[in-house]
Amino acid sequence: MDKINIGVTGTGSLIGQAIIKSIIRSDLSGQITLIGFDYFGNTVGAFWCKRNYILPDILKSPVIEREWLAFVIRHLQDNDIRVLFVGVDFELPLFAKYKKAIEQETEAIVMVSSEDVIRIADDKYLTYQFLKDNSLYHPQSWLPSELKSAELHFPLIVKPRKGARSVGVSKVENEDQLNTAINAVKDPVIQECIGTEETEFTCGVIYLNNAVKKAIVLNRSLKAGNTFISRYSENFPQIITDYLIGAASVLKPFGACNFQLRIDKNGIPKIFEINGRHSGTTYIRSLFGFREVEYILNTLLFDRELDFELREGTVVRYYDEFFTSEK
Repeated sequence: MDKINIGVTGTGSLIGQAIIKSIIRSDLSGQITLIGFDYFGNTVGAFWCKRNYILPDILKSPVIEREWLAFVIRHLQDNDIRVLFVGVDFELPLFAKYKKAIEQETEAIVMVSSEDVIRIADDKYLTYQFLKDNSLYHPQSWLPSELKSAELHFPLIVKPRKGARSVGVSKVENEDQLNTAINAVKDPVIQECIGTEETEFTCGVIYLNNAVKKAIVLNRSLKAGNTFISRYSENFPQIITDYLIGAASVLKPFGACNFQLRIDKNGIPKIFEINGRHSGTTYIRSLFGFREVEYILNTLLFDRELDFELREGTVVRYYDEFFTSEK
């Protein structure tokens, strides 16, 4: 049987590599040829793919955007790629914008959510507004212009509206610290401080065919803004899963979507960040049995729903090395 070509962007990113590893170590690995894309050569993920293409740098100018789109379409066509996974955050708005055009010109299904979903997930204040407008639990949030009429209770969290990996995030204990933090951050949002580090969770859903198919809740610890210890237990509060399903059912992403939340002192889960894409913990989740990439491929390519069971335990992320011969 001929192998199916699957594309993954971001062979140098944590997300892209997590998707690639999930495919390589899945039951579908023998049926798939991986084609990688990135903006740099010699990425680790590139060595795991049959081919790796260097994309035009879309951050340079609008002219490059058109070149980038033509490059993507041409290589999806030339390689007969059936599904393209997006592993780079800054690509999401463009792939969402051009999803229909790409899919019309190629045989590929582009794994990206709608422009509205990407826009909401990319902006923490819009995330708050989305939750609030849909009567979902949410952290109280303000823009600097709204603080004069707000009833504030310290501590508070100041963070960029658009950002990742905890960059620019600070916890402030009084008004002086608040003003200093606001002035230090470009386009900040101010939020209530929810729970503690011990009550933080990274959660994922698979949303296909207008329904939430699967969900997972992981308790996590962070290092440099990334998850390095994850724990799954069947005894996590059911309210978290119910909340996730409620949020995803209204948001309506396509494929995988990641939610970060904390439990407040009253036991209420509150989402403070949405990532409208696969998470950097995608491969970690597979070790607990949550085989989201494999599930998506089975559904889209073979019209079958993969059944899997989660197993309790802990996963620790660590650095590794990869050797490639010069011969």
